[in-house]
Amino acid sequence: MAGALARSQNGTTMDRATPWSPFRDLTGFDPFRALGSNWAFEYDVTRTEAGYEVEVPVPGFKPEQIDVTFKDGVLSVNGKNDRRTFARSFTVPEDVDADTIDARVSDGMLVLTLNRRPEAQPKKISIKSR
Repeated sequence: MAGALARSQNGTTMDRATPWSPFRDLTGFDPFRALGSNWAFEYDVTRTEAGYEVEVPVPGFKPEQIDVTFKDGVLSVNGKNDRRTFARSFTVPEDVDADTIDARVSDGMLVLTLNRRPEAQPKKISIKSR
């Protein structure tokens, strides 16, 4: 009966497939839910003048434990060490030059630099005086 909804003791609606949580029953939410075995790392994307910079937290992972691949407009990041694994995929804008994608790890952060193709970058127009 996947997808069926049930009411907890405090009246909140929950999916029957959701495991029981005393915190959710008392407060209506479970503050520890994010600490599950999934290790769903967040990421930040910043647009730069030259393209984009993506920062993915990778605490506890060495560079050799992380794989970054690009195929069919999708950038995939996979990490595996003795304790856990993670995987993230990003759809990359068409203006990114796949040949210049750069990846580095520093202080527990994977930084991906995605430069736009030269023809997609803004052209600086010089202003002349008469």
